[in-house]
Parts: sequence; C-alpha cells; structure tokens
Amino acid sequence: MKTILMILLLVLMAGCRGPIIDTQQVPAKYVAGALPTEDPASGMWDDAPEHPAKMMVQDVTEPKLIEPGVSLLKVRALHNKDWVVFRLEWDDPTQDLIPKSGSSSDAVAIQFPMRQGSDVPDPAMGEQNKGVRIWFWKSVWQDDDERKKSGKGDRISTLYPNAAPDHYPFEAEPLKKDAKAQTEAARRYAPARASGNPILVRPNSNPVQVLMAEGFGNTTPAGSQPSAGRGVWKSGKWMTTIARPLKGGDELGTLEPGKRGYIAFAIWDGAKQHTGSRKMRSGWVPFILNEQ
Repeated sequence: MKTILMILLLVLMAGCRGPIIDTQQVPAKYVAGALPTEDPASGMWDDAPEHPAKMMVQDVTEPKLIEPGVSLLKVRALHNKDWVVFRLEWDDPTQDLIPKSGSSSDAVAIQFPMRQGSDVPDPAMGEQNKGVRIWFWKSVWQDDDERKKSGKGDRISTLYPNAAPDHYPFEAEPLKKDAKAQTEAARRYAPARASGNPILVRPNSNPVQVLMAEGFGNTTPAGSQPSAGRGVWKSGKWMTTIARPLKGGDELGTLEPGKRGYIAFAIWDGAKQHTGSRKMRSGWVPFILNEQ
C-alpha cells in the first residue's frame, strides 16, 4: 500500500512540475519541423527552458520613464535551424490595443547587436557605428490586421461608433472615374499614407516590424522585413511570439547554432502612456541556439 502511494505521489509531482528555469541565458531549444511562430499557447513551449529577464526603466534619454512598469519578462525560445521564435510573457492588467487619449498601445521588442560577439553596443538602442536590429511587435498593428481580415472596420469606427463621416474626398464618385485625380486627392487628404510612412504602410501584413538603430532618435525600418508573430492577452497577461530567420544576410545578420550571442528586450504598457523611448528595457542577456 505504501509503495502504491509513493508511486501516485511521484506521478502527481511529475505532472505538476514547473518550467525549467535558466537564469544565466536564453537557450533556444532545437525542434524539428514547423515552429509555433503565431501560437504562444502551443504545447511545444512546455519543454522550452524559461529565462526570467529583469526589466528596468529607460532613464538614459528624454523623454525618460518616471514610474516603473513591468519588472519581469519570461522568455522562451525554439528554433529549427531555419527560424527562431521567442515567446514573451508578462503581466499587464489591461489590454491596450487602440491608442487614444491618455493611453497608447501595448508593445514588446527583441533587440540583437548588429554584429554578434562579446563586443556588444550600448543596450539602449545601440550607438554610432555599433548598431542594433530590432523585431518590434505592437498590439495595434495586430488589431488592424485582424480587423481587415474579419471585416470589422477601422479604428475610427471603433473609437467613435456613432460618428458617420460624410465622405473621404478621395472616395468621391467622380474621382473613381479618374485614377490620376483620385491619386492626387489621396495624396492631399491622407499625406502620411501617401508618403509611405512605415508606421502606416507596413510591407508585410503581420504585427512585427524589423527596425535598425544606432542610438536614440535614428530608428528606421529595415529594407528587409522577414518576421512573424502574434500576441494573446488573457486574464491580465500577455503572451506574444516574435520570430525571425536565422540567416538574414548583411542587413539582418546571421545567428549560428552552438554560438553564443546576446539579446535584449523592451516592453511598453499602453495604459501607462508608454510610447517611444518611454518604456521598460533590459540589459544584454546571453543567448544561444542549442544544437541537436
């Protein structure tokens, strides 16, 4: 009888074990086949080690963050020798999708040094001639994409459901018969979209944008935008995936299995008016793609 009870206890303990914690680095576990690039709740994450990344306020440059936000980011990673995908998990009591008065959009980012190795740049967005690459997920971009796919309408109709615009000048019936005139009207009345503003005109229809920087104030979109990701908010918690290819050429760099690199993170809490440089960030964390 005692033996049976011991066996049952061991089975229960095995079923209740927590994640494998690695406080020293972010190890990307190798898996064969497809990765859960857009599924933060996939069971494939259960066996991936978790790194607790400590976050700190961005107090290097103005506008600085005064009140601290998220203090801990739980990071897991998987790779299949072609892509690596990260799952980022953090506490956030409110889901902030649409920027409006008094709030912004929840967001998270992963940062890599331009050149892998021990001589890393400043973790606060890099420095001149020692830049960084950033994979940036933003909840409002995901909301935009999901609205387009489901036909729910734009954010204006969500914020102001009782408002009924007369018309947009570039959608007037006479202009629909004159493509040149319609293009000119769109340029005048929607200048940000017409100018190709990368915040509005993202080249890929997913909520992750690839950015380049060499310090604060000079962030630009990368010419190549290979990325994927998806965030899920539930019960006061975000779980978000961000994926990138291992081989990105000269512009996006190459990550090699078995070779140690570095990675850093940033989080924006929309309810606390975090935007731009007002964010929580980490220092550089060692990162390795585990071999088979």
